[in-house]
Amino acid sequence: MELYFLIAGQALCLFSLWVLARRDLVRLTRPSLRVEAVVTGFRSTWEDGSRSYAPVYRFTSAGGEHEVVEALYRGAQTPPVGTVVPLHYPAGRPDLAHVPRPLLWLMVYALLTGLEAVLFAVMMGWLDG
Repeated sequence: MELYFLIAGQALCLFSLWVLARRDLVRLTRPSLRVEAVVTGFRSTWEDGSRSYAPVYRFTSAGGEHEVVEALYRGAQTPPVGTVVPLHYPAGRPDLAHVPRPLLWLMVYALLTGLEAVLFAVMMGWLDG
């Protein structure tokens, strides 16, 4: 029974890494473009009994107007509506525009990879589980 949980945990870690990496690979393999975006509003959600907000950015690039929602939700509506924020996106993919946070995403990848390594080591019997 323990083996099933270890395999399920590994599958969850690998799936999470794939979900993150499929967009980041595009960002890493194409030239990065920088654009100034304006906060036009917020998307909200309920999380743990409180409301969380993600800014909505609007910018013009490649002959068209684009709108993207920040990936990280916060407890407050920051930055304020009308604020100009620099975004980066891979050439040809303005839908992947984001505020660069390399340290945060490096930590997320390290956590998921470390968890995968521990689960694999326990499954192989290298660590007592």
